[in-house]
Amino acid sequence: MGDQATIETGAALEAVRELLEGHFAEAVESADGDGVFSLAFRLRFCRSSVPTRIKVSCRVSKVIADAIECSVDAPDQGKLPL
Repeated sequence: MGDQATIETGAALEAVRELLEGHFAEAVESADGDGVFSLAFRLRFCRSSVPTRIKVSCRVSKVIADAIECSVDAPDQGKLPL
């Protein structure tokens, strides 16, 4: 996996982890009578912009939605002085 993909997946995994930790208790509370509950994650990567835009959405079975968006610069992209 290239440097860009490694950085992007790392950022996306961190967002998934943050959403999972933030909504796990709510998911457990939404469990049905058999103790079954679910969380669904959707990841959207937009490389047509610089830096890459990543949106990670989380849905709990009782329909609680949340999202995190972040930017990841290409590792070979130089920085312009301010």
